[in-house]
Amino acid sequence: MNAQAFILLYPTGEFDNHFIAHLLSQKHPILLINASPLVVAQNPEATYLSLDAPLSTSDTAVLLDWFETHNKQQEVMVLHCANRLDESKLLEDISVGEQVIARLENAFVVLRVIADSLRMSGGNLVFLTQSDTLNYELEATASVCNHAHNALMMTLAREYQGSKLAVNSFVLPLLATDSKAARMQKRNLKGGVLGARPAVFSHQDLVEYLVNFMRTNTMLTGQSIAFTPTLELKL
Repeated sequence: MNAQAFILLYPTGEFDNHFIAHLLSQKHPILLINASPLVVAQNPEATYLSLDAPLSTSDTAVLLDWFETHNKQQEVMVLHCANRLDESKLLEDISVGEQVIARLENAFVVLRVIADSLRMSGGNLVFLTQSDTLNYELEATASVCNHAHNALMMTLAREYQGSKLAVNSFVLPLLATDSKAARMQKRNLKGGVLGARPAVFSHQDLVEYLVNFMRTNTMLTGQSIAFTPTLELKL
């Protein structure tokens, strides 16, 4: 029997699909919360849960039932997936800011329920964020959303300090379909900070790294971890 079960919150993009496919191939129990229609269509064998804000009593019961069922024999790991928003529209379209606030408020309520359950049993809660400043992707940055995610991560990490729950975030680097494409993409990109080319990882390599981190980390908590051009990891 597997040692871990996974909860993914807001899986919507291509990287999330790779993460889900890897977990399913390893036979890990997995619960996807508020997944996009594309993720649902491509992963019909996964278990899904749609939660509204504010979180209802019945939704809380369903979430806790799943958690308690799987946590009896397994550690539960939680991944808050990255969702890019074009923050250049924040000042033009109020709905963009409202979307960020609503998603984070709903995420906080859901994560609070999960984190309270993980306080004693142990586990890892990881936030994925996207930063154009660090990964050189596109011109419109996602730093506002990133800072909000990191602030939420650090708040939870401080609140659950001394418990068995570890809370960290990862800034996603540039991604490619496989290791060969990653090498070609890095070679073709112009120099960035200090003349160094951006860090480029294949989906498979980064998924395996994150899964292994979540399964084995028991010490590191409250950190924002970035893959940079000059260092493999930067805390």
